[in-house]
Amino acid sequence: MIIYEKERNGFTSILDRIDELYEQKQNQTAIFKFVYSNQAIEAKYDTMFETDNGEELDSPEYEEYNAIAFENLETHELFEINYKNLPKELYCNGERII
Repeated sequence: MIIYEKERNGFTSILDRIDELYEQKQNQTAIFKFVYSNQAIEAKYDTMFETDNGEELDSPEYEEYNAIAFENLETHELFEINYKNLPKELYCNGERII
């Protein structure tokens, strides 16, 4: 996986923690708590993938980046985080990541 410079804003800390959990075979059982200004979401890791912003390849606005999908434990809906929408705080099994 390519890590883009723009992702070095705390997003790489999340990627690193998920890699650690994968090596320990705990990535599917870990509970993540996302804290935003008006809400907190508990979730489980689903998948990690590379994506883009939907612009045409020849557009100067085109960019690629990494994203991670999590399942909201309350609603069972998937949501995506990336370097653009990081929470204020993130915990994994009670340990602060960002």
